[in-house]
Amino acid sequence: MIDVSKTYYGDAGVIIKANDEVNFELKKGEVHALLGENGAGKSTLVRNLTRRPDSGTILFEGKEVFINSPIETRNLGIGIAFQDLSKSLVERHSITENFLSIITERTFSASKISARIKDTLLKYDLDDIDPSLKIWKLSGGEKQRVEILKAIINDPKVLILDEPTSMLTPIETTKLFRLTTKLKSEKRSVIIITHHLEEAIEYCDRISVMRQGKVVKVLDEKTVEEYRKDMDYGQQELANLMVGQEFLYKLDKGNVDRELQNELLKVTDLSTINDMGDEVVHEVSFNIKQSEILGLAGIAGNGQKELVEAILTLRKITSGDVTLRNKSFQGSKISEIRKRGIAYIPEDRNKALVSDMSIRENLILNVYRDQPKFLLNIDEIVAETDTLIAEYQIKAPSGSTSISSLSGGNRQKVVVARELSSVRDIKELVIFAENPTIGLDVGTTQFVRQKLIDMKNQGAGVLLVSSDLSEILSLSDRIAVM
Repeated sequence: MIDVSKTYYGDAGVIIKANDEVNFELKKGEVHALLGENGAGKSTLVRNLTRRPDSGTILFEGKEVFINSPIETRNLGIGIAFQDLSKSLVERHSITENFLSIITERTFSASKISARIKDTLLKYDLDDIDPSLKIWKLSGGEKQRVEILKAIINDPKVLILDEPTSMLTPIETTKLFRLTTKLKSEKRSVIIITHHLEEAIEYCDRISVMRQGKVVKVLDEKTVEEYRKDMDYGQQELANLMVGQEFLYKLDKGNVDRELQNELLKVTDLSTINDMGDEVVHEVSFNIKQSEILGLAGIAGNGQKELVEAILTLRKITSGDVTLRNKSFQGSKISEIRKRGIAYIPEDRNKALVSDMSIRENLILNVYRDQPKFLLNIDEIVAETDTLIAEYQIKAPSGSTSISSLSGGNRQKVVVARELSSVRDIKELVIFAENPTIGLDVGTTQFVRQKLIDMKNQGAGVLLVSSDLSEILSLSDRIAVM
């Protein structure tokens, strides 16, 4: 890619240079990491391989190409697994139906497509999945596996993975990188966009770092090998490059007197079924106390999602009970549950946002009813939301920008900012956080993790559901495994 640029026009004519004369080279038979903060232009650069950029030249196998659609991308031999699964997977369709437009050979037989899916899973040693399942019935990790499968099913010459491990367990991540090693041995090439710096160092040959729409540094194989020998030093150097300054890579845990902890939430013998009618949560009991983070670990699809939904009355429980400060809230309305002190960062950020509303409107969804009059106080809303936008480093031209125009990481920041700010009494708050740092850059990940610790230190209880074991281990006071 030579001098590739892409410009967007935001509200009030604001010009956003998502890619500013970017130069990027992928060698045959290499695994290349693309790093950068949220909004640095990584995903836009990839999307320029599915449509024409505003300017610049793209060469593929030495020849200039003009790509006008994702179909032409696939026909060239480029497979892309996108980060925003809500736009690339059709929720109401089955896995098989989602492959109808992907497989390059013209076949409309569901049985043939299902067989092809099974063969690909076996070929690349990926975990089995039932092709007849509807997408909306899958966990976040399972959806991510489907998206990766879509990208590799046509045996591409170039595979591009945008945040491929954000919802995968360590075991699944290891299998994925076995796949990239296999492709490399076959002289095929891989681009990995990731916020997991250790993955970039451990599995990639070269690393390109983007900042504010430009590639600011390309690290060669020798440098990456040096980082591999001293992982802590390597991650610190990459973080500094991404942020553009010295970055503090440490959490402040603080001190909490565990003797004074009162029980906030208690789950007793809770059972519930999934969308297929199978019991996936069986007589689960645990409690969450003030000033503690309870980590919930496990491979995606083992009932974590259904457990949280059942506790929050988003899914019917078949037996058991949930009490908040010794009072059951089963059957309560969501608004009542929130008023009693529940904050929720769901696994799928797109279900927590209204995409055609602005950042400001999404930030006040939990609290707009609290206004004493029928009319909203616009000046107060602007002041409060501008403070949150700055505090959580949400990158957008203004608070009036539509959610749909934000990167995945910036959308996640909006959800986290809203949920952690709409608090009355922190000592009575229970935060349900499902993969809260998914898709966030290194700086914002550190910020959100520190925010959870700070709220815990002030008395809140946190249920942290995460597929990132390092996150579970670094934040949790107790850990439960499903």
